[in-house]
Amino acid sequence: SPPPSLPPPSPLSGRTDRTSLSVMSPRGSSGSLPAAGRLARAYHATVAAGLVWALGATVAAFQPPIFALGKRGLLGVALGETAVNSYSMIDGALNLLVASPSSPEWLMRGYFLLYSAMLLLAPLLWYAGSLLVWVVPLTPAARHDAGYWLQLLYSFNVLEVYLVCMVLSLLQLDAMAQQIAGEMSQGSCEAASQVLEDHFGDLVQPPTCLTLASGLLSAYWLLLAATLVGIPAGLVVARRLEEEEEEELSRRSGGSSAGDTAKERGGVELDAWISSEGGSERLLPATSQRSHSTRALV
Repeated sequence: SPPPSLPPPSPLSGRTDRTSLSVMSPRGSSGSLPAAGRLARAYHATVAAGLVWALGATVAAFQPPIFALGKRGLLGVALGETAVNSYSMIDGALNLLVASPSSPEWLMRGYFLLYSAMLLLAPLLWYAGSLLVWVVPLTPAARHDAGYWLQLLYSFNVLEVYLVCMVLSLLQLDAMAQQIAGEMSQGSCEAASQVLEDHFGDLVQPPTCLTLASGLLSAYWLLLAATLVGIPAGLVVARRLEEEEEEELSRRSGGSSAGDTAKERGGVELDAWISSEGGSERLLPATSQRSHSTRALV
């Protein structure tokens, strides 16, 4: 009887290729129901649109002023039109270079680089990278590398912290300025405020030596809206990257286990075939066959 067939090929040969391309998509996009497919496509488009809008709005909000600072009281009257100043995100970076003339130049340049990297570059690169990963087909290895760099960029992105701290700082700015002015004037600013309040209240409003008034401008609210839209969209991309990487690792580990099982099953079948009648003779080494032929001739 013919010998049993050899074991089937290992399932490892059919596992997912490292060079296979795939586009980021939510779970359920490959479902058979048309409604589920439409919902998945709408979800995918919404995330992409959120990242595009966040990227564009953030770029647009960097140049216009985001807050205004007004100096009122006696100092405001003396300064006139220059008593009100407005500042943008880019102005904040440039002003760091001349904020403290007594500090070393290398230190102020370091502050400038940190400000620019963490508040200007990191958010833009994170939005752009998340959008690229979401819409462009990538290999599993490329997705793994992209996830690492996106996580690193998100760690350096502190724009949302800056926006919250700006509101808190503006609320306390006037009290801090009054305290600093009082300490530097050694009480003369308080005395001047009392004189203004008693005799010149109609001319100086408010009747103080120094009062700071601040306000948030439209660019701040645009930047805040872009952050509230862009961060959730970017986190959706990061979460999907983690899920796809876990699925890829699960497929690879499952393929290895199946391959080992097939090898063990094939080894058992091969041993059974060898031990069967005629099997051992078929697998005799060539040297043994030559030995039997020589004895027959003798």
